[in-house]
Amino acid sequence: MKKKKILKIAIPAAVVVVIGGVTVRNNAANTARERAEAMTVEAMTVETGDVTETVETNGTVVSGQQKVIFSPVNANVSMADFQVGDLVKAGTPLVSFDLKDLEEQNQKAELTVRANELSYQDSVNKSNEAANRQAAARNQAAALQAQVNAKTQEVEQLANALTGLAQQQMVERQQQTEEVESQTHELESQLKTAQKELESARKIYDKAAAAQQTAQVNFDAAAAAAENDAQGLETAREKLNQANKDLTAAKNDYENKQQAVEELQNQIGHLQAAFAEAQDTDTDIQLQQKLQTAQSELAELKGNLESQKAIAEGESGALSSAAKEQMRTNNNLAELESKSLEELIAEGRKGIQAEFNGVISDKQIMEGGMVTQGMQLFTLQSIEDVNVEVLLSKNVYERIKEGQKAEITFAGQTYQGTVKRISRIAAAGMSGSNQAAVSSASVMATIHIDNPDDHIFLGVDAKVTIQAAEARDVLVLPTEAVNIGKDGTFCWVYEDGVMKKRSITTGVTADDCVEIIQGIDEGEQVIPDPGNHEEGDSVTVTKTQEEEVMEDE
Repeated sequence: MKKKKILKIAIPAAVVVVIGGVTVRNNAANTARERAEAMTVEAMTVETGDVTETVETNGTVVSGQQKVIFSPVNANVSMADFQVGDLVKAGTPLVSFDLKDLEEQNQKAELTVRANELSYQDSVNKSNEAANRQAAARNQAAALQAQVNAKTQEVEQLANALTGLAQQQMVERQQQTEEVESQTHELESQLKTAQKELESARKIYDKAAAAQQTAQVNFDAAAAAAENDAQGLETAREKLNQANKDLTAAKNDYENKQQAVEELQNQIGHLQAAFAEAQDTDTDIQLQQKLQTAQSELAELKGNLESQKAIAEGESGALSSAAKEQMRTNNNLAELESKSLEELIAEGRKGIQAEFNGVISDKQIMEGGMVTQGMQLFTLQSIEDVNVEVLLSKNVYERIKEGQKAEITFAGQTYQGTVKRISRIAAAGMSGSNQAAVSSASVMATIHIDNPDDHIFLGVDAKVTIQAAEARDVLVLPTEAVNIGKDGTFCWVYEDGVMKKRSITTGVTADDCVEIIQGIDEGEQVIPDPGNHEEGDSVTVTKTQEEEVMEDE
């Protein structure tokens, strides 16, 4: 938090009394001055700063990963060179076994298992063959039944489709006939009109051709007499040119009319051909063929179904379930015994190594001693995954959240941590302290150590400071300036020469200061300790020597 300016505030008093123009004697003035000095109070200017709310408690350092190691074999221990409390690295050999007796047992077991397997397999094979035949017949019958059902449905659908198609085709053909007749009639009407127009165009064309020939003859005659009649030649030329233009136009019109007639004739032909093709469709024939094929397939499926049912419902000749299970169990026991011995020998030859960096927290064996399969040998606790377990009282656990940062101190070392887990089950009894002993139900919290090292000791007490909340660059008051009354939280402020009571809203609270959310503004003057003064008393502010020094800095 930023430095606070400390001011001296004095309550004013009349130090001079004038009666009839005469000053009261000096001892009266001195008394007034002494009374004013006796009422002086300290004040501070409201400034911004940072507030960190922490929860301090004690806990126990524990490993976050613990593994109890059990013996994989029945054997003598040939090596177990470690003690409780030893620090071991991952991969360090810790235990080795003498496997001589186990290897002899394995050889005998293999011979016994082989003999049992041959007898068992012969009986089981014969039983399985009979059972498989019957099971296959049952499965095949079920599959065939499904196929028969599907094929029956297909036959019904084809028969219905064939009946429906015949009715639909009858209606469609009637509609098509009416449509084709209507379209043909319309096209034939257009054709007659086009043919008349073609005949008219042909006559115009023939007339234009005759006129052109006449104009050509006249032009040729005029050309021969051109020397005597130049004007006649020019007139003949103009008539010839016009006759050529008329002939070309008549020819183009005739050809267009002829093309129109041909197109109408083609349309009529295509329409009649399409109608004839539609009448010759063989869709109903295809459906009839599909129906006959489906009926044949259905008959064949029904025959196969009856054959498979006869096999499935007949006498299987297989072993009973109880007899087969007994033989299987005996054989499995023999196989397991042999396999277990082989696997145990392989495991025993590997010995036991440390799976991770850690500390030996328990040891149950010694070199030369006999161990049995599943017997507890030792316990290894990790020093890389380390936590501190703390109990939080009801006064603080609501402020603690997973993910909050913490500082952990023990064995002269300081580590950084993170709140990893908060238990949802309360524990009763005395434990640790959150600035006070916990005597009621408490909640267990796990603080993960983020930067463990080789100086970690498991099981020791640790001091934990959890950063429960933080506010930066906010209005701050020292805790002694914040008061709690029946109407809520308030502080004393100096305003317009008067000491006033001001309601405030607080936020993050530390040991020595409090965040002020609402109620006062930066730069206002707050009185931490009003002494015997009351709200409404008039005061004056006087700078203290301490404030002057701080301002100089």
